[in-house]
Amino acid sequence: MRPPPLLAMIGFSMLGNSSLVVQPMIVGGMVDHLGFTERQAGLIASVELAGLSLGMLLMVGIAQRFPRAALAGASIAIVVLANILACFVDQFVPMLLVRFVAGGGAAMAIAVFLSMGAAQPRPENTFAIVNALSIAYSGVLTPFAPSILAVWKLPGLFLTLAAVALLMIPLLIGLDAGVQRSSPAAPPRNTSVRGSGGVPIRILMLLLMMLLLYSGHGSVWAYQQRIGIGLGLQAEEIGRWIGLSMLIGGVGGSMTARALGLRLGRVWPQFLSLGVSAVAAVMLVFGATSVVFAVACGLVAFSWFYGLPYQMGLLAAFDPLGRANMAGVVMTTGGSAAGPAVAAILIAQFGHPVIGVLAASCYLLCLALVLPSAIELNRATPVAA
Repeated sequence: MRPPPLLAMIGFSMLGNSSLVVQPMIVGGMVDHLGFTERQAGLIASVELAGLSLGMLLMVGIAQRFPRAALAGASIAIVVLANILACFVDQFVPMLLVRFVAGGGAAMAIAVFLSMGAAQPRPENTFAIVNALSIAYSGVLTPFAPSILAVWKLPGLFLTLAAVALLMIPLLIGLDAGVQRSSPAAPPRNTSVRGSGGVPIRILMLLLMMLLLYSGHGSVWAYQQRIGIGLGLQAEEIGRWIGLSMLIGGVGGSMTARALGLRLGRVWPQFLSLGVSAVAAVMLVFGATSVVFAVACGLVAFSWFYGLPYQMGLLAAFDPLGRANMAGVVMTTGGSAAGPAVAAILIAQFGHPVIGVLAASCYLLCLALVLPSAIELNRATPVAA
């Protein structure tokens, strides 16, 4: 792959995920500097993710009708404008609207990245590279976010997000000409599995699993900073641990999955990723020291990015044309929006511990939903260790 299109994919993946990277700090800043309640701040985070989810759903239907450069330019403009407007907003309802629009702009950036990656002859390798670098970017930005928040308050974070978007402008040149379409899709794999009457049910179960998975992830991620504050940790310390968790745990999980492939089959990775996620969520809210918090953050990031390739791989095995994977992206963004909303409702009465219980419950339900598909595919196409 030539560097220009690869850089473009990395850039627009970063742009699409930037607001999610600093979301815990934005939630904390809304509470500390704007006087919002934790419930209100959580709902704003949820609404931004709802904008991302609805935007992705819209992009599935219309993204191919527009040049990539047009979508990319529109995403930059929307993200910049929404974040500049957010600097002047200090009321709950206007902030809801502004962050919803920002989520829609992020969806357009992600659609650009996905359409370019899918056009590659070996999209799996491309996605793996871009994913690892995007996680590393998250690990670099996160530790700086508390310092930006302390010095320039929320406008500093919003202007940082706008600046990241502006950095993508040079990548617009030759965006549509930079990626050649891949060859026509190969005949569907695992046709014996696809031909069974249980395939639609399996896909439905996997999509529900992705929704619940990211409901758990979203509830933990949105309140991770506030959980640390509740434990008596300093904001800079929290940012450092979250950043290191993304750099070490997130990148490590992604690279571990890439290195192991299917050597453990399709069942054990589900047990490992979802089991570790449940343990980490409980550790996060019931831990009493900075060491426990740091270990829990690392396990959260590792399990998240170790398990994702396997979970998306199951969808691809049932639908090699990629439609189930596109629906899976919608489910992940929808779950990321639903998780903070449910947590925001419960936290007022039960406090931070309910977030760990909620997330762990989601992960255990995910395990029940994903195992039938993993076992079925293992039997249909066994993989030698």
